[in-house]
Amino acid sequence: MADNNSGNRQASTRSRLVRQLESLPASTTQEFSTGIRRVVEGLAQPERRLRKLVKDTTLNSSVRFAALYGWLLRLRREERYAEYEAVVRRYAEEFAGEPYVYTFHAIIAKNKGDTANLRSAVEYSRQAAELMPEVAGVIHQLAAFIVEYFERSETVVTEELGEAGRAVDRAIAITRGRTGHYFETKARLLALRGDYASARIAVGQAIELEPRTSVDYHRRLTEYQATRVRIDLLQQRSHWNDQLEQNRRELAEFKAQQLQLLGLLAAVVAFVAATANIASKTSQADGIRLIQAMAGSLIVVFASFSLVSTKSTWRIACMYAVGFLMLAVPYLLKR
Repeated sequence: MADNNSGNRQASTRSRLVRQLESLPASTTQEFSTGIRRVVEGLAQPERRLRKLVKDTTLNSSVRFAALYGWLLRLRREERYAEYEAVVRRYAEEFAGEPYVYTFHAIIAKNKGDTANLRSAVEYSRQAAELMPEVAGVIHQLAAFIVEYFERSETVVTEELGEAGRAVDRAIAITRGRTGHYFETKARLLALRGDYASARIAVGQAIELEPRTSVDYHRRLTEYQATRVRIDLLQQRSHWNDQLEQNRRELAEFKAQQLQLLGLLAAVVAFVAATANIASKTSQADGIRLIQAMAGSLIVVFASFSLVSTKSTWRIACMYAVGFLMLAVPYLLKR
């Protein structure tokens, strides 16, 4: 008698679950994913129940796919990625006509972690977004995977970053700004663009919007705090890069000045040698005047060179005065 009652309860629970899945909107609508989440959260032992429905080939295909979506949702939430991939591999061909299958493949590729697979994840997500342009979760996935790809790569493609920005803004608009983790993705995008103040504001919005009663609340809150730390690190790295670039520019300018100084000194040595040679072949008076003119010329030259690095204008003016005076003295003495 007890076994019969237990069997009747299980059959009743199964029938109720099937009816719930049958009543869900089409899988290509925004309401499908939110509906299946509510169904899964209301189930005791959801994985076991959903797995049985997926394997029951007597059920309608749409019911089985909804059960598959819920099953995969559970596996992803628990970060059981190997099992997730195994389930997708098993049923992907059977449900190949469902656009959501592209998102399943995208998640598998993303979970592998390397940039090549992240690139594949972006392409899968882009295909899904083209097929389901009004489903916020699908559009957001495209934005999130593009952002993660550029966070791990050495270069950022402005056009694709713009695509991610449009996608996340579209997802926020569809959900009327009520989904917290969409703003966290926007914060990461803003950080990649160097707008750190706006990125911090977006993270704050994500924390405020995340429902306290959600089963994912603590996990998401940890992610948001990690994003805050990442923004701080990116800003600090940007500051260090700017400082390093400034130091490189200053070093290059210093090297150029040293080369100019060496060239000037070489010219001065040649000028002094030529003047001394000419003075040795003239009379004593003419030689003295020539050496005085040379000294005045050198003072004027070094005063002009000092203009590049010296801020004291009165010292430069004194040097010019002395130099021009020494240039004028030989001429005055000659008269």
